[in-house]
Amino acid sequence: MSLAMSLAADLSITGIPHFNARGLRRCVVPGAGCSNGSDAAGSGSSTADFWCGRDGVVLMRITWMGYSWSFQVLDGSGRPIPDEKDPMEELAFVVAQELYRWMTEDAADLQPFDD
Repeated sequence: MSLAMSLAADLSITGIPHFNARGLRRCVVPGAGCSNGSDAAGSGSSTADFWCGRDGVVLMRITWMGYSWSFQVLDGSGRPIPDEKDPMEELAFVVAQELYRWMTEDAADLQPFDD
């Protein structure tokens, strides 16, 4: 099993309604990104930004080509991921890998992290 697959199994990433990030604190690792080439419209890159929700849950917003999707991220047992360097770097790694896979395989049909 690859590192990305192993780490992804320890996460629960669930779509949520769009959230207002005003007043929320950015996580210690503020986000992740992916690029699969570039064109004039900028459609070759996607970003995921991470915030600490008021209840301690990591909130994530993914943007690509003018669209955005919102998610909450928990560990595999349903607990909040600690806003610490190592767990957040692992999350950023998994998210960047998934963004690349999604952009190159599924983007035309599905939102990111859709089952």
